[in-house]
Amino acid sequence: MSVSDEHVLRAIGERIRFLRKEQGMTLKDLAYRIGMETSNLSVIENGRSNPQILTYIRIAAALEVDLKELFSLDLKLTGFNESQPLYQPRKHRK
Repeated sequence: MSVSDEHVLRAIGERIRFLRKEQGMTLKDLAYRIGMETSNLSVIENGRSNPQILTYIRIAAALEVDLKELFSLDLKLTGFNESQPLYQPRKHRK
């Protein structure tokens, strides 16, 4: 079975939720610490958003963990590039 973008985003979101709860933090607490609306953080934790790397860095800093802890996933990425990508890069005009 190949892993899709949705699987990866969901796994990262679940990891963030796990780390947050492990520290006894509410969604509102973490959202406040990173300067984000609670609803937007919820979307990330539910794997329905593909945030910028700086958002992940803010989350890791607020959770006081290394950035790599957010991406410590139990996924086999075999076939990852074979699935239809969720992210479509914008073409820049010259």
